[in-house]
Amino acid sequence: MTVSNENLPLLLLKARENSIACVRPILADFGLTEQQWRVIRTLKKEGEMNAQDLASESCILSPSLSRILNRLENEKVILKKVDSQDQRALNIRLSAKGNRLHDRIVPKVDKQYKLLSQAVGKDTINSLVGLLQEFSDRGHRSAAGSA
Repeated sequence: MTVSNENLPLLLLKARENSIACVRPILADFGLTEQQWRVIRTLKKEGEMNAQDLASESCILSPSLSRILNRLENEKVILKKVDSQDQRALNIRLSAKGNRLHDRIVPKVDKQYKLLSQAVGKDTINSLVGLLQEFSDRGHRSAAGSA
């Protein structure tokens, strides 16, 4: 199969859609969007972060992230505070409620991904993850070098 520059992004989007479709109902049961879940997951993994790093790590554009953070803050899932070193920077972390929410969702999501892995094959998933990581790392370095 020949992959052209035109269909590579579409194939990546289709793969993303297939991988998230199995967890979308779980997130909906908890009243979360995929982007909100990415924020929660990222904060759980990384701990307290500034908004710029959170946007980068969760692959969410800053204007969208602002709306997501406001909603999560209103629901007391996250806590925001002004950075003591830089008054313009905002630090975000999960609240106790956010940590509990994450911990309730993760087993359900993990179960779905385990089923997906069984359906597709563990070796295929492992190969795909490795290839995507390499693609992301090289693509990032290439884009940084051309800037």
